[in-house]
This record gives sequence, structure tokens and C-alpha cells, in this order.
Amino acid sequence: MRRRIVSILAVVAAAVLVAGCADSGFHYVKSSADKTYFKVPQDWTLYDEGAVLDFLGDKLTDAERLNEIADTWRVAFDAAPKPSLRHLGTARADYPAGLAVVRSLNFDAADTVSNETLRNIFFDVDVGLEDGSAEMLAYDTLELDGGFRGIRFVARLDQDGAPMTINQTVLLDQATTKLYGLVLACSDVCYEDHRTKIEKVAESWTVRD
Repeated sequence: MRRRIVSILAVVAAAVLVAGCADSGFHYVKSSADKTYFKVPQDWTLYDEGAVLDFLGDKLTDAERLNEIADTWRVAFDAAPKPSLRHLGTARADYPAGLAVVRSLNFDAADTVSNETLRNIFFDVDVGLEDGSAEMLAYDTLELDGGFRGIRFVARLDQDGAPMTINQTVLLDQATTKLYGLVLACSDVCYEDHRTKIEKVAESWTVRD
């Protein structure tokens, strides 16, 4: 599953605009072009497209890198005191880490996207449910103003023998031309310790038409 989230990181990129808000204790992270924003605690570390693509850059050509920057918005974040992109998607993360992404869908992708696609965009959740290594803790189907629809869920996954919990929201626009995703994850113990902050971040994920 860690390999899967790293592969997602490898094929998406971002143009990030961050507005700090000291009074609230949160950073507001937004993409004006996509009319998308969310907030994270001010002491969490944010990673823009350059940092993540540098981390995974040996697998991208210069042309691929430019294409990803042009086509997709993405930002990663980590709450650890010693932050690292290596914390993304690992069950041994002691602090919440995650990824927000908006990616354009071509005709073929739009034609085949489904709730199954949305569930498994970051982790192989359905495979885990089938083989007993995952448990769905909460699941909601979303229909929002502006024609946006999608899913939000919390699931417990077993990754290489270690339990982790993920909080994931994925939406599609009315025309099915863009996918909007936000995922936070860390160990089960971490999730319980930081549940309030994780839920505030997840609930702040906002898209507009």
C-alpha cells in the first residue's frame, strides 16, 4: 500500500498557494484555479510539487515532470516534528501525514471512473476488504452543491503486519472532468491520539464550481 501511495505521488504534481493564518492556528492551503482549499495546523510541514517531484524525480523525465506540473495540483503534508515525505502511506508513521490532489480526467478516465475507483485511488482498500486485511469504520456517499459527488470514509488497513487508519475523501465534479482527493493516514495509535485534528483537516476540504 505504501508503494501505491508513492506511485500516486509519482504521477501527480502541484502549484500550491499557502496562506498562513496565525490567529486561527491553521495554514489555509488552496488552488485558486481549481477553487479548492483546506486547512492544516500551523505547525504541520507542507510540501509543494517541487519537493515531492525531487523526492521521486529519478522516475520522471523532464517532459513528464513538466506535464505533471501543468495538469495536476497537489500538496503533501506531515505533522511529525522531524517531517519527511517517507512518512506518507506508512503504517509506522507516529504522526498524521497526507496528500491533497486535484487531477484532470481525460475522456477514457472519465468514462470508467466509479466509486470503486475513488475508494482505491490511494490505497488498495477493496483488496484489503476482500482478504480480511482491511476494515471499513465509516463510509458516506457525498452529494454537494454544484453537482460535486463522491465518497468519504475511514478505514483500518493492515500494511506489512502493522495496522494503520486512513481518512479519505474523493470527489468528482459534475462534468467528471476533475478528481479531487484528500487522504490522511498514520498508525492506529497515532490516529486515535490525533483524531480531532485529522477530522478537522478532512472536514475542511472544500471544492466549488
